[in-house]
Amino acid sequence: MGRPVSVIVRQDGPSWSAWSPQCPGLAMVQPAAAEPRTVLPEVLAWYFGEDTEIDPQVHHERDLQGVIVRIAQDDHLYERELVAQRLGEAIEEAGLRASLRGGPVSGGQVTLVCALQSDRVSWLAAQMERDDAVVVLLPVAETMLWAVRFGAGREGEGAAVSVSAYPPQTTLGEVMRSFAGPRQHLRI
Repeated sequence: MGRPVSVIVRQDGPSWSAWSPQCPGLAMVQPAAAEPRTVLPEVLAWYFGEDTEIDPQVHHERDLQGVIVRIAQDDHLYERELVAQRLGEAIEEAGLRASLRGGPVSGGQVTLVCALQSDRVSWLAAQMERDDAVVVLLPVAETMLWAVRFGAGREGEGAAVSVSAYPPQTTLGEVMRSFAGPRQHLRI
């Protein structure tokens, strides 16, 4: 297995775009006929040098009723899609939709990350640029999600929790259980 590199992929109309927080200055756009995943290993190998073996960690972003939702394309895709489904049901409420749109801004928009309690802080940090902020959604029970604003910067700079406040191997479930600051439970 090679060096893990988080890559954010989004379909923008007929084209696909991709970028990585670990590759400053690198962005790519592919026509609709070719999803970027097919060329990611080659592009990342070029960026890091031909001798580097790369393991792209792909995270798809999509618009879900006016908010951007990020879902890792990994072995836990089904569980992450369930989190997105719960979110979609919850944002049917106009007040919740407005609340989520008013969250931390990353690249000019609010990004909600569908996470699991077993995901690590390092997994989240690898998806964020220096000044990013996202809302992490974790399943709590069959009908609840736990939401907390994470930032790449210091706490209090538009985020309730800084990724640097925890050791990289800390799970998001451990963060959730120990977190005493402002949080929001979404009940559907």
